[in-house]
Amino acid sequence: MKLALVSLPARESPEALPLGAACIAAAVKAAGLDEVECCLIDAGLGEAPDALAARIAASGAGLVGFSVFSWNREVLSASAQRLRGSVGGMLLFAGGPEAGADPQGLIAQAGLDFAIAGEGETAVVLALKAILTGGALGAIPGLALPGASPQDSRLAPPEDPATLPSPWLQKTIDPKDCGGDIVWELSRGCPFRCAYCYESKGSSGMRPFPMERIEAELDLFVKSGVSYAFVLDPTFDADPLRAAALLDLFRDRAPWIRWKFEVRAELLDKALIRRFAALDCSLQIGLQSARRETLDAVGRPGFDRALFARKAAMLGAAGVSFGLDLIYGLPGDSLRVFEESLDFALGLEPNHLDLFPLALLPGTELVERAQELGLVADRLPPYLVSATRELPAQDLLKAAALSQACDRFYTSGRAVAWFLAATRPLKARPSSFLREYSSWLSARGGAGPGDPRSIQTEQLAFLGEAYRAAGLAALLPALEDLVRLHTAWGLALAEGEESLLDLSYEPEQVLGAAASGLAAFVRSASMLRESWYVLPDEDEGARIERAHPARDRKAK
Repeated sequence: MKLALVSLPARESPEALPLGAACIAAAVKAAGLDEVECCLIDAGLGEAPDALAARIAASGAGLVGFSVFSWNREVLSASAQRLRGSVGGMLLFAGGPEAGADPQGLIAQAGLDFAIAGEGETAVVLALKAILTGGALGAIPGLALPGASPQDSRLAPPEDPATLPSPWLQKTIDPKDCGGDIVWELSRGCPFRCAYCYESKGSSGMRPFPMERIEAELDLFVKSGVSYAFVLDPTFDADPLRAAALLDLFRDRAPWIRWKFEVRAELLDKALIRRFAALDCSLQIGLQSARRETLDAVGRPGFDRALFARKAAMLGAAGVSFGLDLIYGLPGDSLRVFEESLDFALGLEPNHLDLFPLALLPGTELVERAQELGLVADRLPPYLVSATRELPAQDLLKAAALSQACDRFYTSGRAVAWFLAATRPLKARPSSFLREYSSWLSARGGAGPGDPRSIQTEQLAFLGEAYRAAGLAALLPALEDLVRLHTAWGLALAEGEESLLDLSYEPEQVLGAAASGLAAFVRSASMLRESWYVLPDEDEGARIERAHPARDRKAK
């Protein structure tokens, strides 16, 4: 029997590996089911259900499992329906968060034979054994059959990580085939119970994988030339002592790997921050809202704005790159509160800021309390909120426009190093500045191309109009130098691109202008008007050197 395990990522990303499907395949192999041959099928972004179904049918699989999330439910369900109508005798099932939250709805929508609710390694192995021997499926914990009552649809017991085989060590996924990028699971579960998250239901607490397995996997990654690792744990620093031991291990055995971790800022201490600083890493931190009452209502109690700001400042002082998440549409947050949260977040100078609307995911606490909290959301995936008691539909659209403006100007525009320096002379709150930018873009017919140089042209045009309107034209040469230098520096570091710039001031002085303030810088600095190269550098990442007049290059 051939088992095809089908995945579809949310987007093209180094973090889009089909790790869940690989874990199932590894469990099947470890169970000694020699009669079952597993294959992993990755659906392409934008692939039509008919095309995907044809590809699955061509694999020769007699059993097909779909890994279903909110972002791929419609496509994978449609593909399953096509298979049901065209291939006789094929058994179809699904796992993943959607199967755990809504097993009967997914079974009916996709025409499935069963669904796996909860972690799937043991349940799938037991289901395969039953299918091979003609046994009954109904008694398998976590397995939902068509027509079962909600009371009969229960989650599979949490797996014991110490008993699970590694898909990496088994070569179910070969890190050499991943382009240098891997997704790594070091533990399962989460100690927190956020009301908007799938983890709010089921078991609580963390279940770590054994250190012996982690060390063996790390050795494999090192031998395979892995250069980037996204650690999948939702709260890497939930156990600070274990986190410290892992960071020491990574530093000692793989200091060249770039790392990404999800952490809670409140749990960071000086010792952990020093360890993060010793690695090439970035941290993703869920702020979600800067309003304590909102966070209390969604299962994140005790938010301390001053403490959060101190931890962010400690990361910045240590040179640790970090990003923040904000959600708009949380119960209790109006448009004004969202703008205040945005101002607070940008004031912490994150390296990037991810803003997104609340999704009422099936099975989460917020779905059960939606009427009580005044939340209205789409019934179909991705279940985005369409209005709340505090954020009516028209304000939700304004929050979305503000989020898009922030993503373009601040994150995609790589403005972290100069954003506050640029907005302070205008005496504008960051949210007000970005709202004006959003209106300015709309008046011009919308945003242009999304590459850094195109966004820089937009940034400078908007800033030029804003500064001249505010009587600050004298600061523009310094501001323009600051923006161009940082864009060129980022292009040299990230893309290896060379830039030639005509600058009004000496570059090293300009790079310090963000700290001193543009007005103070202009009063003290002397204009030079020279050309400079910003070049990629093998040792330092990037460097600046004065242009030689004989070199025939066009300054940008």
